[in-house]
Amino acid sequence: MNRFNILVANNENVLLSTTSSPFVSHALEIDYPLKSRKCMLSVLGSSNGLVLLLIIAPYDNLCIWNPATREYKRVPDSGDSESDSHGFGFDCKNDDYKVIKIASSDPNEEVSEASVYSLASNSWKELGSTSYYFPLGTNKGLLLNGVLHWIVSSVLVCFDISDEMFRDVRLPYSSSDGVRALSTLDLGVWEGKLCLFQKNHMENPTVCMHQNDHVEVWTMMDNKWSKHLKITAHMTDMSYGRPIQTLQNGEILIEGRPGVEECIDPAEEWIDMILYDPKLERVGTLKIYGLPEDSNVDTYIETLVPLNSGTYVNKTRTNKYITRKKRNRY
Repeated sequence: MNRFNILVANNENVLLSTTSSPFVSHALEIDYPLKSRKCMLSVLGSSNGLVLLLIIAPYDNLCIWNPATREYKRVPDSGDSESDSHGFGFDCKNDDYKVIKIASSDPNEEVSEASVYSLASNSWKELGSTSYYFPLGTNKGLLLNGVLHWIVSSVLVCFDISDEMFRDVRLPYSSSDGVRALSTLDLGVWEGKLCLFQKNHMENPTVCMHQNDHVEVWTMMDNKWSKHLKITAHMTDMSYGRPIQTLQNGEILIEGRPGVEECIDPAEEWIDMILYDPKLERVGTLKIYGLPEDSNVDTYIETLVPLNSGTYVNKTRTNKYITRKKRNRY
């Protein structure tokens, strides 16, 4: 398995990076495009080492960035808003990178307007209306095998980046454990397959507090769902998010954290992640110190993919410019 990095962004203008092999406990602050004290930041996805950022300062700006080379490219303005849903990925058929934007305004109409940006042409194209309503908070699409995925209106909405077509797949539901008081859903990747976390809570909608609380793990193959396993061990006082990555030893890295009462020192701000071992049914936590909990997380694999923009983070002068300036001085 390739070495991958974890990007953690929060609304206090901080972007941190850490790696999983080895997984360090202290994150490192890194510079990013258009950084300023007034801006807020969201990571909207990554593909082949390129990262899509939404930078709000004071207007919303989409930016494609390669953290390894520091090169970045601003996406032309299309009236972006943090309430829009986005997705980012590679079009293998046309050797292009694309950004999908979905804007929903009226929930009574149950439609959304979609548009797609092409890095190759540096332009937006309208895709027209879709028959899905993306409510506020449905932001980042999950990328897997050239397809972006969102959970919308009790269905799985899929967007093929190459064909630029939408389709939907029904979500699985299980009532094997009787009537559930609360149930929440999260998408992720489990051993290379699209994964659905169905978190069933009896009392608290976010933290597993009841002895009957559990997570049903579904995986999808050929548009068909199958129940993979059920996580029940050591779940009390744990908050589970989405599966992030399968590690080499078979453990699953999951967004989440222990209950609030387990935080020993409020001054030591950290992001918690959960490590779950399916074979031993064992749950542990990993802490990334140095960042408040209100953050969003994504992974990327370092590459040297160029953007051909000529703009780099913290690089304001080119060698050509410096040489010409010296000649003029002489």
